[in-house]
Amino acid sequence: MIFQILIGLMGAMLLIFVLLDFLYTAIGAAPVPPLSQNVARVIWRLFTRLMPAGNARHRLSGPVVMAGIAFTWITLVSLGWTMIFQISDTAVVISETEAPAGFARDFAFVGHLLSTLGGGPLETESPVWLILSVLAGVTGMVILTLSVSFVLSTTTTVAQGRGLLTKASMCEAGSDEMTNVTLPALADLVANLNAMQFALYYSAEDPARRLPARLVDLARRVAPYPEQIRRLRIALAPLPGFHAPEGKTLDALSDDAFIARLDAWAQRYTV
Repeated sequence: MIFQILIGLMGAMLLIFVLLDFLYTAIGAAPVPPLSQNVARVIWRLFTRLMPAGNARHRLSGPVVMAGIAFTWITLVSLGWTMIFQISDTAVVISETEAPAGFARDFAFVGHLLSTLGGGPLETESPVWLILSVLAGVTGMVILTLSVSFVLSTTTTVAQGRGLLTKASMCEAGSDEMTNVTLPALADLVANLNAMQFALYYSAEDPARRLPARLVDLARRVAPYPEQIRRLRIALAPLPGFHAPEGKTLDALSDDAFIARLDAWAQRYTV
């Protein structure tokens, strides 16, 4: 019994950790927490090493990372709830026989709840477990709803970035339009990228639509113009994960060193 309680407590801790990560990532509008960030990096490394070169590599990079993060959230939430239901052998029973369901069927029961399909051929009779099963169902509803919103916001950020950089290519590097319209809009894009960092993993078949690399191209275009490069540096400095070498600040870097640092940052998101 003590072992079962420990399993349940571990499940509750896992559930809280994953849900906080999910909520912070989906609606926090801030840099992503360690779980999501590390999962994205691992999936990205595996994808870039295993996926053959070609157009599909660019089309799938972002969706694969997003799908991997969602799969991790759903799997760990399901595991957390399943571990909680292990506290009692009769927490979940088979509807026809009322025999204990066991771990595998408990996992299936939780899956039904999280998908908002009900308990399937399994049920729980105790009021305490019934309340917990309702909470599991609510958890599933929240995850499904916010996941759709999160994916939509991420893809919207990708589209916004591609549109802005396409417009930037229409402007002369030293023009007033670049100075007063495009570069301030770039600051808005960077703010959105900080809230939706996984947008950086989206690539495209057309090199002109690859966001991180195009930021480097834009920096190189405006580098000969002091006012434009000054504004661009201000706009790009808050990019997620973009930092100066240890012991220095971005402000202290020369324009060439700043662009080189930006290029190194962009390589982390290059398929």
